[in-house]
Amino acid sequence: MTRPSVLRERDLPISLPDGMVLRADVHRDPAPGRRPVLLQFTAYDKANWASVNGVINPERAVDHGFVVVVVDARGRFRSGGDEPFRPFARSGEDAAACVEWAAAQPWSNGRVGMYGASNNGVPQWQALRHRPAALRTIVPHFTASEFDDGWVWRGGVFQLGFNLWWSLANLAPDQVRRAVARDGADRHRQAAAELSRALRDPDTAFRRLPLDDVPALEGIAPHYREWLAHPPGDPYWQELSARAALAGTELPVLHVAGWYNVHLDGNLAGHAAIKAAGGPAAERQRLIIGPWTQWSPALFGDTCGPERRFPSTMDMEGLQLAWFDQHLADGAGPGLPPVRLFVMGVDEWRDEQEWPLARARPTEWFLRSAGAANSRHGDGRLTPEPPGEAEPHDTFLYDPRHPVPTRGGAAYLPNPAGNSGPMDQRAIEDRADVLVYTGEPLSEPVEVTGPVHAVLYLRSTAPATDLTAKLVDVHPDGRAELLCDGIRRVTTAGDGPVRVEVDLIATSNVFLPGHRIRLEVSSSSFPKYDRHSNTEDGTASSEAGLRPAVQTIVHDDRHPSALVLPIVPTPPR
Repeated sequence: MTRPSVLRERDLPISLPDGMVLRADVHRDPAPGRRPVLLQFTAYDKANWASVNGVINPERAVDHGFVVVVVDARGRFRSGGDEPFRPFARSGEDAAACVEWAAAQPWSNGRVGMYGASNNGVPQWQALRHRPAALRTIVPHFTASEFDDGWVWRGGVFQLGFNLWWSLANLAPDQVRRAVARDGADRHRQAAAELSRALRDPDTAFRRLPLDDVPALEGIAPHYREWLAHPPGDPYWQELSARAALAGTELPVLHVAGWYNVHLDGNLAGHAAIKAAGGPAAERQRLIIGPWTQWSPALFGDTCGPERRFPSTMDMEGLQLAWFDQHLADGAGPGLPPVRLFVMGVDEWRDEQEWPLARARPTEWFLRSAGAANSRHGDGRLTPEPPGEAEPHDTFLYDPRHPVPTRGGAAYLPNPAGNSGPMDQRAIEDRADVLVYTGEPLSEPVEVTGPVHAVLYLRSTAPATDLTAKLVDVHPDGRAELLCDGIRRVTTAGDGPVRVEVDLIATSNVFLPGHRIRLEVSSSSFPKYDRHSNTEDGTASSEAGLRPAVQTIVHDDRHPSALVLPIVPTPPR
């Protein structure tokens, strides 16, 4: 039931400098007065309950003294723009114009803050490039400020699962609807049928080759093919980069990230860019990292994975409102420390003064074996002692026709609530194409908090390939709980092993007594990442172009392959 204390004005027009008209819904107190404004610029439909209420409930915000404005992005839902929607394009200038429009309304005090999660965080970063005078703070959730490493690509690898499923499930339906309304159903009947087929059977869509052959997106979502055509570092991405804007901003930013969020690296990179610049905003950043996935109810209460529940209740909505009160209405603020993070294992929130933690010590755990580390039933070990001179190497066959399946972690795939987070990896570790290195049961707790990476020495029969790595917490009952993972695309020309550094992003976890630290090494995680074909350019036009390769991980005194963990010293009892 609509509360009489909240006045809702629907589809108000916002005219942009180029003549385009966007549509906004305004939620406000009908009583006279000028109030600060909270703006969400969304590609997910301002009439959708989850889109509007998923981060901040407008009713609570109005009760707290704010006006809430939710705007459909250009080319989406009620806003103008007949050209196919392109994520990121023009979002900054459009969002900046909406900020100035909101600040000029008779119900506004001239101060605006932006909020929103996932793609709704992108316009916040992009708006900084245009420096709207009325924008006083932003609160980006679960999002990345750069796109060629942390959104579309990671480690040089295309994030197939997220990019394709997001385009199919979240973007394409409205694009088909708009196209039908514009041109008639007959002209787009085939596109609608292909989209329906892909949504019913996403596995077939993921396996289709070449990667840019997606009939369900043809003529509906041109961004997908454009992204594939522009590798990391391409000028295409540089034109969208917000790095310079982040380095030069003076705004306070509340960064909200999740250990199992698909954009964790992008969240952390945005925070780091502002801190590293050392400008006026450097000390006005606040970072919160919880045990959250892209899909978890992080902002509503306890966080659930399909296999584990974290007691991580936090009134994120109230915290955000206090943050906006501080920066838009001169209120007291939430009193946040520079960093607040959730430490898994002991399952508790902890306040810190910096990220990464200054007291964490990068510590090597070396890969060891007798030459048969294949699967969790092999002889792979993870030890603080480095390998000897003649230690055998480990070999596995990477066949992209039969890739290692993605199970949990920081993924956004079909049934995202059931295939993300700290899921049990034992079924994955039963495969012979997964090398498994496990430490001895711990006698004391070991805390790992901060960036994680693996240094691996690879020899391959392919001219180029991929390497993956996972950090796993093995419980006394055998459960193998995924903490973080990464991938790296590698050129392997030459006879000697190639040194490969795989970024596993970051985590915070206490390995409790009786638990064991484990590293998995392989060459695929599908469909989270696209399959490397083991050819020079990594692509294939069909399954016939996918070639098996023999991968050898070298670990001896000259090639000390290791997992590098940020160990936090345990305080005296």
